[in-house]
This record gives sequence, C-alpha cells and structure tokens, in this order.
Amino acid sequence: MKRFIACLVALFAVLTVISICVGMSFEYERIDNSYINEVIQGFDSNSQPEIKVYDYTFFDREGRVLFSTVDVEDMSYDARINRAIGDGDIVVDCGDNKAVFYIKSQEEFEDMRNTSVTLIVCSLAAAAFTVAVCAYLIYRRTLLPFKKLKNFAQEIAAGNLDSPLLLDKHNSFGAFGEAFDIMRNNLKESRLAEQRSVVDKRRLMQEIGHELKTPLASIKAIAEYGQAFGEGGNYAVIADKANAIDNLVNDFYHATLEEEGQLNIYMTRHTCKELADVIKTCDYNNRASIAAIPDCTLLYDKIRMTQIIDNIIANSYKYADTDIDVEFSFKDGKLTTRIKDSGAGIPSEQLSYVMDRFYRGKKTEEKMGQGLGLHICRKLAMRMGGEMKCYNDGGFAIELVMPASERNS
Repeated sequence: MKRFIACLVALFAVLTVISICVGMSFEYERIDNSYINEVIQGFDSNSQPEIKVYDYTFFDREGRVLFSTVDVEDMSYDARINRAIGDGDIVVDCGDNKAVFYIKSQEEFEDMRNTSVTLIVCSLAAAAFTVAVCAYLIYRRTLLPFKKLKNFAQEIAAGNLDSPLLLDKHNSFGAFGEAFDIMRNNLKESRLAEQRSVVDKRRLMQEIGHELKTPLASIKAIAEYGQAFGEGGNYAVIADKANAIDNLVNDFYHATLEEEGQLNIYMTRHTCKELADVIKTCDYNNRASIAAIPDCTLLYDKIRMTQIIDNIIANSYKYADTDIDVEFSFKDGKLTTRIKDSGAGIPSEQLSYVMDRFYRGKKTEEKMGQGLGLHICRKLAMRMGGEMKCYNDGGFAIELVMPASERNS
C-alpha cells in the first residue's frame, strides 16, 4: 500500500512539472522598438532597413496610404486608426502622418490560447487516466480482496471449511487472508478431532451397553428363578433393579443409534386391535383402562411402537403410580392415542422441556433415569410419520398421533 501511494504521488508530481515546463516554454515576443525607430527615420530620409521585422503602413491625415509593405484597404483616417487599435497593432506619430506597425498580437494571442487549451486537455486526459488506473488498482488491491474475505467469512459461518482463501500476500489484505486461512485450517482440524471424539464416545457407549447385557441377563434369570420357586423376597428387589438397569442401558443404546441414524424403522400395516394388544402387553401392572378403539388400520414398526408404549406406561407407573386411562379418537386420517395417569402432573414451566434430551424435572431426582425415554419415543414417532405431545389434564397426559385409515375405505 505504501508503494502504491508513493507511485500515485510521483505520477501527480510528474504531471505538475510537465505542465509548468510547457507553460514556461511559451515565448512571448517582445516589441522591437529599435526597428520601429529605424523605420520612422528611414521614411523621412526615403530609406528602409534591410531586414524587415514588421510590416507597416504610413498614411496621412486623410487616410491616404503614403507607403506600405503590404496591401491595405482604402479607408478613412479614423477607421484605419480604430482597426489598428482593435487588432492590437502599434500606431506611431510621424509629424503630420501616422504609421501602423502590424505586430500580429492577435495571432500570438490565438497561438497562446490554442497552446493553453491543448495543455489543459492533455492534463485532464492524464488526470482521468490516472484516476482510472487508481480506481482499478484500488479495486484489485482493496475492494476485490475485501469481497473475497466477505465470501470466505460466509462460507466459514455456513460450516464450509474446505475452501481455502486465495489472496496475494502483497495486497492490502494479504496478511489478514493468511491469518484467516490459518484459522480455517485450525477450525477444520478441531472439528475433525471433535467428530472423532464423538464417534469414539458413541462406540464406547455401545460396547459398554453390549457388555452389560450379558451379566444383566444372568442376574435377571437368577432372580426370576428365585421368584418362581419362592426362595425369598430379595429376588423381587433384584429383578426390579436389574430391569431398571436394563432399561437405562436400552435408552443409552437407542439414543446412540438414533444419533448415528442407525435406528432402523420397518413399517408394516396393522389393525387398531393389534395396537390395543400392544398396550395390554406393555401394561405389566394391569392398571390401564383401555377404551374402545375405532376400526382403522395403521402403518408403523411394531417393535418401535411397543418401545414407545412401554416407555410411556412405565413412566406413569414410576412417577405417578396411579391407574392409567387409555382413550382413542379418529379424525382427519389420524388416530390419536391418549395415555393419562391421575398423578400430580408436571409443572407448567417444565412441559416444553420434558421431551428434550437428558432433561429431568426436579421431582424426578430420586428416581433412576437419564431423561432419554420420552426423547427417544418422540423421535421414533416422528420417524414413523406421527407426532407426540404432552400436557396436564388432571394428571400427566401424552398423546400419540399416527396416520391411519378407516377399515371400510
């Protein structure tokens, strides 16, 4: 940038010097008074100088031409005097006569004017060319790199860290461009490291979940054996805790699969009676009152639907420990399944967060859980083309809305 400014100043200095030199080189011809005196004296003695400097004319008081070195018009005395003065010529008294010396001042003035106009036009053209060159250089060295910086920042904000910033290091933003490109590389490396870390953590969670399944299955089998043969009440506690741990492991495992897009959904057609059977199967305490269900068909993944219903009913028993009402309604091609307990419900300020990932209300701290169940259920419902919402209505209610069609249609 410093060299650019120095070149600009030098260019204007050169133009200024050229203009001054041209102006000073213009020669203004001085009047040769010696020649005029010699001509007047020679007229009186009927002799003329050998070298002619100016043309001239002698005439009397009547305007008659007495002698002239050029052809002149016939005119009166006053007219001849006025023309000479108007043309810038020199009028000299010679006794009773007059002499007019034609020094061509008008021609000199016109030459000077033409030279000045030419100089001004050339200067303006040079100035215009200089401004155009400066504008182009400013665009190339300042505006264009700034535009590239702006587009680069937008690409970085959009998450594109693969496109490098190509700037000439000698322009105005060269140092900034190099620093921004280093920042891009660092961000890209950080993002890759973060992605590798996340993948490693998910893989670790999957491996831990898989490894826990084997001992849990053994513990549950022993507890069920003890319960079956009535060998003490401790087996029931062991089975209950083993089931709780198993549910937690399943939640973590399914959450990891859902994040990686590996939680597969296999949609098949089912009758509403089959949905009612799923609800009955998940009601392990047999405290759910299931209302009549409309005659319709639904499209869902039976395993995932069972997972959703089981999680909702298990939460009701865990946190409310009341009877459960299950109601159905069919409208506008959708079947709404409403599952409601009779507990205290959830504080209104927590309703918008209860299905968020890892969110747990204040009243659930004493219960085992990680806040993943309802989050996974909502994700599964959405992937099957439905939706899930919750609210308070004399207890905590969850509505599962799924696309359906009437059997007779």
